[in-house]
Amino acid sequence: MGDATAPRVSVIVAAYNASAYIARAAASLQAQTIDDWEMLVADDASSDDTLAVVRGLQASDARIRLLPAETNGGPSAARNRAIAKARGEWVAVLDADDAWRPERLERLLAVARAEGCDVVADNYIRFDDHAQVEAGAAFHDPRPVTVLDPVRFLDSEHPFGKVRFGLLKPIIRRSFLEAHGLAYPTEIRYAEDFLFFMRILLEGGVGRLVSAPYYIYTLPQSPTSGRTSAGTRTAPKLSDRVWIANHLIAHYGAGAAPEVRAALERYRQGMADIHEGHLAHRLWSEGRRADALRQIARRPRGAIAYAWNQPVTKRLRARVGL
Repeated sequence: MGDATAPRVSVIVAAYNASAYIARAAASLQAQTIDDWEMLVADDASSDDTLAVVRGLQASDARIRLLPAETNGGPSAARNRAIAKARGEWVAVLDADDAWRPERLERLLAVARAEGCDVVADNYIRFDDHAQVEAGAAFHDPRPVTVLDPVRFLDSEHPFGKVRFGLLKPIIRRSFLEAHGLAYPTEIRYAEDFLFFMRILLEGGVGRLVSAPYYIYTLPQSPTSGRTSAGTRTAPKLSDRVWIANHLIAHYGAGAAPEVRAALERYRQGMADIHEGHLAHRLWSEGRRADALRQIARRPRGAIAYAWNQPVTKRLRARVGL
C-alpha cells in the first residue's frame, strides 16, 4: 500500500551556490494554489550559504527537505538523489534560480488527469536576471494543449529552430520513472535535461505540452545587455550534444518507428554541424586562420549553424523577430 501521508507532488531542486535564488524558488512553491507538495533541495556541496538559507526555510515549512552532499557530483547526480527520496505521485523539476506562477501545479495536474499523461510540460516565461524583467513567453500557440512526442521534441532542437523543448521543466509520473528505470544521465553535465525528457518519450511516455506559460526561466544571458546571469550554472559543451545523439541512436534507433529514427538522425546531424562550426571558431581564436577557413570551406553549414546560435546573434535575431 502507498503512504497515505505522501504528498501528491515531489518538487526536486538541484542547488549549487544558489543562496541568492533558492528562497525565491521556495516562495513560488509556497504560493501555489495547491499545497499538497514537498520540496526536495539536493544541495551539490555548495560553498556559499545555500545550506543555511534552506535550513532557515525548513524551520518555518516542514514540506521543505534538504539533501546535502559531501562532494560535488553535478546536476544529474543531485536530481537523482532527490528523485530517490521523492514520495509524491508526481515528480516536478524546478531549477534553483527559477520560479513558478502560483497556478502552475494546479493547471498541469488538471491536464495530466484529463489527458492520461505520464509527462506534462508548459510554456515558459523568459526572465532577464540582469534587468529583473520578464522578456515574454518562449512561444505562442493558440491551442491550449498539444501532443508532445519524440519527433516534435527532437525537431525542436534543430540548430535553426526558435524554441528548444529541451529547456522545458516537466512534471512526471513517478511510477513511470520507476517502471522504466529512468534517471538523469551522470555521464554529462550539459543538456542532461533534454536527454532525460527524451528518454521518457522514447520509452513510450504519453506527453502533453501546455501553451500557457507558468514556469519562469532565468535566461543564462541577458537578451539586452548580454551579461551572464549570476545564478546560471550552464556550461555549454557541444561534445555532450554529439554524445547524446549517438547515445539515443544506439539505444533506441533500431527499435524506433521510421519517423522517429529519421528525427534521431536529423538531430545527430544538427549537433554534428554545430560541433564542426565550433571547431572553426576555436581554430580562428587560436590564430590558426588558414585552418579555420579550410574548416569553414569544408563544413559551411556547420559554421552558419554555430554562428546562428551564439548569444550576440540571438540578441540580434530577437530584435528583428527571427
